[in-house]
Amino acid sequence: MADSIGLVAARSKAEATELSAEVAAWLGERGCEVVPEERLGSDGAGSVQAIVVLGGDGLMMRAANAYPDVPLLGINFGKVGFLALVERRAWREALEALVEGRYAVQEGATLAATVRRDDAVLDQGWSINDVVIRGGIRMVDVEVYIDGHYVNTYPGDGMIVATPHGSTAYCMAAGGPILTAGVRGFAIVPISCHSPIRTPFVAPEEALIEMLLANDREASLILDGRHTDELRRGDVVEVRRGVHTFRLVTLATTSFYEAFRTKFNFQIRPDAVPTRRPNQRAQRPG
Repeated sequence: MADSIGLVAARSKAEATELSAEVAAWLGERGCEVVPEERLGSDGAGSVQAIVVLGGDGLMMRAANAYPDVPLLGINFGKVGFLALVERRAWREALEALVEGRYAVQEGATLAATVRRDDAVLDQGWSINDVVIRGGIRMVDVEVYIDGHYVNTYPGDGMIVATPHGSTAYCMAAGGPILTAGVRGFAIVPISCHSPIRTPFVAPEEALIEMLLANDREASLILDGRHTDELRRGDVVEVRRGVHTFRLVTLATTSFYEAFRTKFNFQIRPDAVPTRRPNQRAQRPG
């Protein structure tokens, strides 16, 4: 049984605030101590079994940054919901599974970014989804290196380095690959590259990824949608696996693949019926 559960609700969504009171009462009736956001300091977050997040993927990323390495269960109040996997109508069933221990924790890598500028190394923090060099009005030239090896120079609107969790965000919008849970790598995706050579790469988690701004055009460094620095010619953005992990509570009723099909209406034939039952695995030969 759960002893202590954190609760974070989107302040900008009245329906999330209203539901938070109902969720707190529901958990209290089942013997759980509910720790609201104002009490979730660095010590408080470390004492909870998990944090229930009432909001969208943006709030999930904010909670993950504020309370690193703590499992998060997201109740979706946003538009898509790949991190906040549980729809609000199913919150009771999801919390029952959490309280009764019928869940798994999916661990994903994060990204740590620094900027090497002349002789200085400037820490830019870490991200759940992606590290992005974004140009301004004019094209920027970005040189990419993996483990010290020169890959190519990409003229265009910038570059994205994305985690598997972030691969359904800006990475996918820019034509990058979808990395499913368990893939131990990062996607490197050019943005609107003005070249026929624009194929994305997937580098291993252990790789050092370097992006060098090779011209004098305006460019910004953005982590999970947060602007962190203005870049100059010669700046090198170094991206490594972060020391923190993004820990996502998953349930038997949550499916990334179902979410991908339904939330993007990504069905070639909307009325198609799968041959196998849900969760039925194909038998391997031999």
